[in-house]
Amino acid sequence: MGKKIEINLFGKDTVVPVPDNAIIEEYTRGLPSVSGAKKEALRRAPRTQLSFTNIPIPVKKSFEIEAKKHGMGLKDFLYYCMRAGGVDIPDNQELDARKR
Repeated sequence: MGKKIEINLFGKDTVVPVPDNAIIEEYTRGLPSVSGAKKEALRRAPRTQLSFTNIPIPVKKSFEIEAKKHGMGLKDFLYYCMRAGGVDIPDNQELDARKR
């Protein structure tokens, strides 16, 4: 635990204990975290379209049905599948400013 010194000009100085996390928060206030910086970079990254050609219609229909079952749009369901496959991307709410 860190210590904060209070200086009393008219008497005895006192040492007030300060929790360690308060000291860390004070030093890091206003600085982006690694995960926060990554989320912000993904939010501000240029956008492009993603499409697949020549997918069998039953596969596309299955994808659409599963997305609907999960209550997601196609893009949200794609992100869901990518995360399930181990791709490290933030939640939909963190990526899309409209959902925050």
